[in-house]
Amino acid sequence: MKRMKRKIQSIGAMMLALVVMVSCEQEASNTTTESNASKAVAGKTVNTGTMKVGYVNTDSLAAQYELIKDVQDEIVAEQMKMEGEYQTMVQSLQKDYNDAQQGAAGLSQEALAILQQKLAQKEQEVMMQKNRMENQLMQMEQERTANYLDKVQGFIADYAKKNGYDMIYGYNGLNNLLYIDKGYDLTRPIIDELNAQYRSEKDTAQAENTK
Repeated sequence: MKRMKRKIQSIGAMMLALVVMVSCEQEASNTTTESNASKAVAGKTVNTGTMKVGYVNTDSLAAQYELIKDVQDEIVAEQMKMEGEYQTMVQSLQKDYNDAQQGAAGLSQEALAILQQKLAQKEQEVMMQKNRMENQLMQMEQERTANYLDKVQGFIADYAKKNGYDMIYGYNGLNNLLYIDKGYDLTRPIIDELNAQYRSEKDTAQAENTK
């Protein structure tokens, strides 16, 4: 189960920051294309002046967006539940081995062969269940990440259109954007609005569940 544990730990802020960065850069490309298309009017060149750009620090977004923490908590809880189930199966298998060792001396060769076959089959079933749990956990991670990506992409698109931005970069100090003035930093307002939107959705879902 150690491999499962390492898999869950990889869902930390670094991975999620990368997802955010990709979504922001993809949205920036889409927004720029739409903006450039709107500037061509009846074949004439329209002088629109300086482009309005901004950036989001993806490390801060990954650390402060409340949805991420809830997703991490949910996945870790599921991991712990699965590890508990796995440990129970392993302990049961170990007991069967111990019982078999103690009673092996009184068994015939045929009975001993049957017992060994049953133990081997049970061990294989435990390993298959472990693999199913790991695959289930991986699928859960992928679904939650896809949901998070969709939310960020949709929000960035709406934010850019609402505030007249032609381009919004994802920036974490490690990508190709080596420097940009902090006056273009949109991280705080975007985090605040994302969290406000998420809290509203969460409150609505909880209210529905209590009905």
